[in-house]
Amino acid sequence: MATETRSAPASGAVPAQLIIDLTQTDLPADTPVYAYVIGEVSTTSTNYYYYYLDANFMPQLMSTGDNTIPQNTCPDLPVSAQKALAPNYPSAWADWSMSIQIGSNLVLPLGNINTANIPYLGTGTAAFSGRIYLSVGAARLPFTVTSAGYTAPVFGLNTGMPGSMTLYDWIEFSYDSEGNFDGNTTQVDQFGFPLLLTGTPVGSRTPYPTQGGLSTSRAAIMNALNSGAAPFTGPTVMVAPPQGGEAAYPPNIAYLRAVSPKQLVAGAGGNPALSSYFNSVITAAYTAWQSVPLVVTDASTGAYTGVVYPLTGYPSIQPPPTYVAGSLGFYPGAYSTMAALVQALQSPNPPVLAFCLTGSSKTITSSDILQCAGSLASGGTAQKNVGKIIAAAFNRGMVLDSSGDVVTSLTDIDCANQAPYFYKTTTYNQWADIFHGYNTNGLAYGFPYDDVCNQSSSIPPAGSALVAQFIRIALGKFYS
Repeated sequence: MATETRSAPASGAVPAQLIIDLTQTDLPADTPVYAYVIGEVSTTSTNYYYYYLDANFMPQLMSTGDNTIPQNTCPDLPVSAQKALAPNYPSAWADWSMSIQIGSNLVLPLGNINTANIPYLGTGTAAFSGRIYLSVGAARLPFTVTSAGYTAPVFGLNTGMPGSMTLYDWIEFSYDSEGNFDGNTTQVDQFGFPLLLTGTPVGSRTPYPTQGGLSTSRAAIMNALNSGAAPFTGPTVMVAPPQGGEAAYPPNIAYLRAVSPKQLVAGAGGNPALSSYFNSVITAAYTAWQSVPLVVTDASTGAYTGVVYPLTGYPSIQPPPTYVAGSLGFYPGAYSTMAALVQALQSPNPPVLAFCLTGSSKTITSSDILQCAGSLASGGTAQKNVGKIIAAAFNRGMVLDSSGDVVTSLTDIDCANQAPYFYKTTTYNQWADIFHGYNTNGLAYGFPYDDVCNQSSSIPPAGSALVAQFIRIALGKFYS
């Protein structure tokens, strides 16, 4: 096993190291593999600074001058493959790739992300937030710097968008001025190939449990996704390599990726059945919430009680002026029965409607659920917390049980007792369920709010902090 260390003067909070591990994969030894690290730091909600890490792993501000590779071309591709993959590179682009040899470790100074090299770096929202990409094969990832930031690789359904013909995957992470690392493996948008993520705290020899370990190979997962039933699997989910581009990839790559329902429900070329998938459950739930309230309890912002007007059995109770007709409106506090809520509304100091879950529609939509967007990601902190818990419940099949009963209580507090009931009904996000099933520890990031109730494949675990000594990202098995 070879180890290559790239270093530069590090003045971070800790001497943290990022290890890219290519000793565990079964790819042929001559397969090109590249790493890319990009991210941003924000000083306000609208002011962002965009960085990439160079070959010495030093942060560099992005510039349009970085777009040195001509459009429709990629270094190291033969002429035939250049022609086939030209749509992968529609604009001049920046090559921020770092080459790694199969069978080796590349050790990089993660601590170079520090206030000396990034003056705006801080904690919280001022942390460095980014992605560590790996691409496999000769087709490198294009990043085009623009006046507004940069274009990241997209997923595509054989449409030739930037990067859609590159075989890649990534780790999402943040790293702050105090050396705190948060990261996760993810299938929120796509599945390209397995990546394993491990973190070891400063002063410890024992890493946190590895995330992203899969029970089978990439090839087996791709075959299963391609042969499954629509709308969550099947041919509309799969992206095949372009004809004539074989030289750009490792051998026997039938698919570049499988695309998630979050992407397919929003983009052209996806399966339109996804945009109505949850409709019957939504209708049943909204009808039930006219008779029985929905109490949503969040650990940080407390309990809120949701109802849909008109209230069944209480014709004299009129909605407040701020209520959006047909929506799910929430009052602060927990009222487990409609009678209890009505009594409070008729009291001298009635609760005031806090918010209504509305977005592009008066009701939650199937697209909102799969994207965790719209009505489920709007408003202030409390509204967003309520929205994410409801989104997770729909995705996990927790809103309507097998008997047809609609849920009346949701929380992100009592999670251990909830997890055994996820994905047991007839209507749920099958994509997320598939990847939870393939992950050896049952954890995955299958939809954007999969971190509700600690189900995501993240380090450190919920409630912990990781001032990292080592972060290891290992490329997994492709064939065996």
